[in-house]
Amino acid sequence: MSEPADYLPDRIREQLFHDPRVAEQDLKVDVKEHRVLLGGNVSSIQLRHTITEVAQELLPGYEIVNETTVVPATEPEDEEPVS
Repeated sequence: MSEPADYLPDRIREQLFHDPRVAEQDLKVDVKEHRVLLGGNVSSIQLRHTITEVAQELLPGYEIVNETTVVPATEPEDEEPVS
């Protein structure tokens, strides 16, 4: 990669967001030397694996550390009105 290292996390975050396999807006990306640390909440284990695969495609030769947390999406519960 020929760009300054300071721009790499933002670029990777943008590419993950715009990749139709991922499309996650709130991922955290940190790059130190040849290690990429990914964080945030995702809705499924499959998406977590896909994020790792896409990051490996974007940065071949980098170690990908995916620390995202799977938080399944749930339907909002109907709240009873407070009297």
